[in-house]
Amino acid sequence: MGAVEVVYLGIAALVMVVFLGFVGRLAASGVQVTNAAQDGARAASIAGDPDEASAAAAAAVNRSGLPQRCTGGPSVSFGWEPSDLGTWQGAVVTVSVSCTVANQSLTGIWTPGNRTVTVTDQQVVERFRR
Repeated sequence: MGAVEVVYLGIAALVMVVFLGFVGRLAASGVQVTNAAQDGARAASIAGDPDEASAAAAAAVNRSGLPQRCTGGPSVSFGWEPSDLGTWQGAVVTVSVSCTVANQSLTGIWTPGNRTVTVTDQQVVERFRR
């Protein structure tokens, strides 16, 4: 092999390593956002009413460590559908968490742009909780 081929192989190997690191870190970000959404939905489902549930979901997401990873902090949205009886007990809560991550933090080298990861989770409010 000549020196030129070795240089091309080295560059190709470096690009592949950076790409694999990017994909791995993007997957890890997705897992963190998923965990935060699940924690938020679970915290909301054990709250006493919708107002407490919204605050509990936001607090759970803020405790998750996402605020340090997301550009501008995570975005949390909360919604709920009443039970068949029209009450909070037995209702379904939905928590969506969105996190914008700078590509540079994913690749480890300068890379333009951002990636937004959004995950939604639902939980049922316990019927017999007071």
